Amino acid sequence: MSDNVFNYQKQDYAKPLLFMGEKQGLFDTINRHYPDIWALYKTQKSLDWDENEFDYSSCNADFKTCPRATYDMMVKTLAWQWEADSVASRAIAPVLAPFITSSELWAAWQRISDNEVVHAATYSEIVRNSFDDPSAIIDEILSVRQAHERLSCVVKAFADGYEASHQYALGQRANDQDTYNALFMMVVALFCMERIQFMASFAVTFAICDTGMFQPIGKAIQKIAQDELEIHAELDRAVLRNELRTERGRKAFEQCRFDIERLIAEVVDSELDWIQYLFSEGRELVGMNADRLAAWTLYCAKDVYNTLGIQTDRYEFPQSNPLKYMEKWLNISKTQASPQEQDIAAYKVGVMRRTDEGVVFDDEF
Repeated sequence: MSDNVFNYQKQDYAKPLLFMGEKQGLFDTINRHYPDIWALYKTQKSLDWDENEFDYSSCNADFKTCPRATYDMMVKTLAWQWEADSVASRAIAPVLAPFITSSELWAAWQRISDNEVVHAATYSEIVRNSFDDPSAIIDEILSVRQAHERLSCVVKAFADGYEASHQYALGQRANDQDTYNALFMMVVALFCMERIQFMASFAVTFAICDTGMFQPIGKAIQKIAQDELEIHAELDRAVLRNELRTERGRKAFEQCRFDIERLIAEVVDSELDWIQYLFSEGRELVGMNADRLAAWTLYCAKDVYNTLGIQTDRYEFPQSNPLKYMEKWLNISKTQASPQEQDIAAYKVGVMRRTDEGVVFDDEF
């Protein structure tokens, strides 16, 4: 049997590498190699949900009656989010699979890939249920050139990772530092997308929903934001921190530092450019302006710089959260709505377990 399918010669069960170690054999939960990654996998399982849990029918009327500026902002924001999650749903586990040599990391990223499918499907369902002619909205979404440009630098890193992983899987690329560097850059790009770009988009969506419109969309995207901030970005961070403790990871950081700094700056600058576009052409949003949204973007970017230990004087980072309303939206437990008021999103599954199997109770009823 090919060791690409099952590696009978595997010797590193005691401590496999996350990436590019010995190919995988038994799926191992006996040896707990990366408990932080396993915990994130388990949490993602407990947060399982479905794209059809929310009734978007009221959003059809909201799109028809809201101010044109609000309509444009919501559609343009949904356009990018739908595009980005469509990329993420196909470019995490499938692309990284040839490199992954840890049971925990494979479980986590394949679960997150499944979750990204739910995210992408959610945006698709929002469009399907919120417009009389969804096909026309697809055309409108795909015509937003600025949304494509906003995603371009991350997509390039994903494309490089895609090429490297497929060549590596086919034995056309060596298990060397150059191959590892392409992988490392893709993980950095993924962290930038999930920790910076998604957070900026969520801020626009939630600012619109704070006006009282598009409440079902707000609750659905609140679930997406919880997944991205609490699980996806934290997994990226855990992977990068682990790799930076390895010789190969430290070497990748040294060799790719210029490219890493340029990538992060390109992501941040593309966000700042997008914000200027979003608030151009007379578009306004109650309680939000370009300066506040830019400050929030930099506040999120600061976390990426700090995680990687990179200092920069390119930006002036806020010392505290400039958008206090985001604290409500990014902590679902703070939103206490009754089922009669709106669909409830604050729940977990799989958190109750039986402990009485095989127990005989003496009580008579």
